[in-house]
Amino acid sequence: MSDTKTWGEFSFIAELLTPLADDTGLSLADDAAVFTPPAGQDVVITTDTLVEAVHFPENADGGLVARRALACNISDLAAKGAKPVGCLMNLGLAPHWDEAWLRGFAAALADGLQHWGVALWGGDTVATPRPFISLTLHGLVPHGDMIKRSGAQVGDDVYVTGTIGDGRLGLQQMSAAYIDPQPPLAFGQGLVGLASAALDVSDGLAADLDHLCAASEIAMKIDAQAVPLSAAGQAHLAQGGNLADLLSGGDDLQIAFTAAPEAADALSALAALKATQLTLIGTVIAADGDDYQARVKDAGGVALDLPKRGYRHF
Repeated sequence: MSDTKTWGEFSFIAELLTPLADDTGLSLADDAAVFTPPAGQDVVITTDTLVEAVHFPENADGGLVARRALACNISDLAAKGAKPVGCLMNLGLAPHWDEAWLRGFAAALADGLQHWGVALWGGDTVATPRPFISLTLHGLVPHGDMIKRSGAQVGDDVYVTGTIGDGRLGLQQMSAAYIDPQPPLAFGQGLVGLASAALDVSDGLAADLDHLCAASEIAMKIDAQAVPLSAAGQAHLAQGGNLADLLSGGDDLQIAFTAAPEAADALSALAALKATQLTLIGTVIAADGDDYQARVKDAGGVALDLPKRGYRHF
């Protein structure tokens, strides 16, 4: 089997990546792309970098890496209410990412780009001892309508989509929740005009709610028992597992958001229309000074011990 050096960077680009480009990407024949957003639309830009042995297991297959890289970025756009349109991709290739690996990667990337409605606009490839992938996605949202983290108001309800803890459990078990995550993109686009603030759940639910609290300068009262868990999450608890681990595990790629109580019926209708599980987990309260934090409490009203609220890179 040929390795990356024998097969070559330009073969990889010409044979496997160029078919994924559109006119904006100029068929990857130039060193830049040209994008003109439609009238009345804002461009929403997000980026994520995934490093081997940090964000995905060593020797993970190419399909898993491509699917997770796309999903992490799609999740960000989903929480902003944006429609994805194109991406730039940077790859750091190590020797064990050989031709077979790259073909599997490109096949999964092609499927994912088609699934999410995204075109490849360009990027860069480099050689590195530890491989990585970095995607920068561009999305569109009506002018002024991007859902920020900073709009939550006292009295708003706090919601989360899907189930929490599956990212952590999925990594341990290599389940579908980890191998092929499906952020609620269509539901997120429907949140425009309904949600007052939103973000995706990637660092861990507790930590991400803290981020939203800080941006909005509010606090939250969260009912730990209301946080939705999958069958795997319930089994984890039944076997003596800790709920705190699920609330701080990260990689769920769901949407946490706030909305006025008056939006409840519209949100329920949107969830039904988009076949998205939606759960009310708390309320926005006034912060005590600058203590902008989600206060997670158990059924008895006692604060849940969360020694680690989420993932930190350093």
